[in-house]
Amino acid sequence: MGGLAFLAAERRPATAAPPGSVASSASMAEAWTVAESARAAAEKDQPAVALAGLNRAYALSSDPTLLLEVARLETEIGSPARAAHAFEVFLEQGAERLPQQRQLALRQLKALGQYTARVNLQTNVQGAEVELEAERGIAKSSGFVVSLLLDVGERRISLSKSGYETQTVSLNLEAGEVRSLRVDLDKAARGRSQSSSVKPRWSRLDSGVSGSEGGRGLVENVRAAL
Repeated sequence: MGGLAFLAAERRPATAAPPGSVASSASMAEAWTVAESARAAAEKDQPAVALAGLNRAYALSSDPTLLLEVARLETEIGSPARAAHAFEVFLEQGAERLPQQRQLALRQLKALGQYTARVNLQTNVQGAEVELEAERGIAKSSGFVVSLLLDVGERRISLSKSGYETQTVSLNLEAGEVRSLRVDLDKAARGRSQSSSVKPRWSRLDSGVSGSEGGRGLVENVRAAL
């Protein structure tokens, strides 16, 4: 996957926060400083440092244009699901006032569909935690359901909660696939959470192929509570 040539590394973050989220002058100033340091790290071929800085700058400023730079770096280091999520959040939060970037982001998001899949996971325990392989996806939760945007290939997903057996499932995901699963947790002996030594109790509900969906949540989130 190639880099995103349309992203200008020297672009200064916008000063106006999105509706509903007003950043203070101090936060914007700090975000600008952090973003500049992150861009310098990217030029020195330090993508991990650069990503941490850009995500910090976004948290301070809520400037959606920073997500374009996050997506570029995630793409370059081979994390297509996380790149796709950054594009989705940008399209949701800032695309209307940036029509040119919106069209380019839509095209890049479509291209990333060749490298990503989605899993809708249901469980029987509210408050269970879903843990993914580092840098391989994004989790968004709502009640007993978690929506996962993952890199294609063999992925491992773990569910856990205090007092229940931890369940881990392995999935072989294909490009553009949308899969729904149910994973039930059993109470652990003596009320302690522990890893399950038996095959997880899970069922495949349905699967299919679909286009991109909207995304919510912080870019750095790889862990979600159901």
